[in-house]
Amino acid sequence: MNVLILRLGAFGDIVHTLPLAADLAAAGHRVGWACEDRWSCLLIGSAAVARIHPLPRAELRDRRRPWGERLTALRRFARDLRASGYDAVIDAQGLAKSAALAVVANAPQTVGHARPRARELSWLATQVQVPTTSVHVIDQQRALGGALGVAAQGPWHFPLPAWSAERRWALDWLAGQGLVRPWLLNVGAGWPTKVWPQERQIAFARLAAERRIQLVVAWGSPAERQAAEAVVAAVPGTVLAPDTAIPQLAGLLAAARVVVSGDTGPLHLALALGTPAVGLFGPVPASRNGPRGRGYRTLQAPGALWERRDVSRVDMGAISADGVWQAAESAIAERH
Repeated sequence: MNVLILRLGAFGDIVHTLPLAADLAAAGHRVGWACEDRWSCLLIGSAAVARIHPLPRAELRDRRRPWGERLTALRRFARDLRASGYDAVIDAQGLAKSAALAVVANAPQTVGHARPRARELSWLATQVQVPTTSVHVIDQQRALGGALGVAAQGPWHFPLPAWSAERRWALDWLAGQGLVRPWLLNVGAGWPTKVWPQERQIAFARLAAERRIQLVVAWGSPAERQAAEAVVAAVPGTVLAPDTAIPQLAGLLAAARVVVSGDTGPLHLALALGTPAVGLFGPVPASRNGPRGRGYRTLQAPGALWERRDVSRVDMGAISADGVWQAAESAIAERH
């Protein structure tokens, strides 16, 4: 069967949906995937994904472009979906935009989440609505395959690209800095309420310096770079990660001894790569989004669930540097 997965973004959500693609491919289905073009690098070269449909997000949102050009780009994308002849579409996003693309794909069968997991009337575009019975988001996504007769069996499997060149690049960069299997601290996150306070990050970096543990501080945006630079400036010997695309970041994550991060893409990519990690959670329950298994730890801050912006309602500062350090040592010891 020719199956299309609709999961347009974002970084961590793409990673969380990869085990569904692995299940479908293992069952003999040919898998296509529609996602925003900025995330397509997570899929290019994946053994489980036969075809990728990159949605030109920047082009469609660029108001400097004439409306006609943007409409032409959208029509081109829609024609590509329809011409692919999918037998089934799985809406793994459950929003209005993914539901619209499910209609555009014009497949004989459409599968999606049931309410309340599906939002924005997206369930109206799905013939088979799968109730949410699992806690973890990865298990929720894998359950969608059941509507096509693909049972989710066995551990999570993340069919990432090999990224061989990027792994070699990362090792070369680390060697140039005199680093071997350093710890890695990721300072940012997509929501302000998911970010560990800077004073805690600095305290964690000082613990590393006191214990002579090599620490690389990673970032993913100009604002995050400023935060990372502040940590490096406060703690001599701490190393600022270079500007990286996602495949290069994957190389650094794969070479780390342990990754410490909030609930964001780099944390979930570390899980997919098999690198021990400590996840710092606040507005989203760790039981839903967090890494699990040998070599993984999660810490949960108190506060309002699903609060995106108001940092006064989520106490990420309640997660102490000492607590994170102990969790990181425990994760490493369990793995090695």
